[in-house]
Amino acid sequence: MTGGVPNPLNPRDPSALVDALSPGDRVRITTTKRPRTILTVADTTHSPYPGLVLAVAPITTTAHERTEHAHYHCTPSASDSSTMTVTEIPASDTPTQCIGTLTTIAYLQRLSTPATETTVAPAEVYVNE
Repeated sequence: MTGGVPNPLNPRDPSALVDALSPGDRVRITTTKRPRTILTVADTTHSPYPGLVLAVAPITTTAHERTEHAHYHCTPSASDSSTMTVTEIPASDTPTQCIGTLTTIAYLQRLSTPATETTVAPAEVYVNE
């Protein structure tokens, strides 16, 4: 996937969607009950039911003094395998809730980090610095 423009993906084909994404990819999703949200692919499941686990940016809680991640699970709907139900699993003690079906999803290359890409800083320091 090339370029800095979001690449639309087909939310109606769970298998192809899972094949197109890898952990660490950033995506922008819209569901029937929520506006657009940018998330990171945390995990993919291929068989027997293809699905995605998406994570939001870490949330630091002052009450527990720890960093937590809310997750969104996208799984094929039981009644229709061409739609994906999105379930929000919050970082806090609030209950899990269905936030609708996945209506749009786009791959965001500029925000994604390829698994093979590493940033290396030079180890040398010059005398005049």
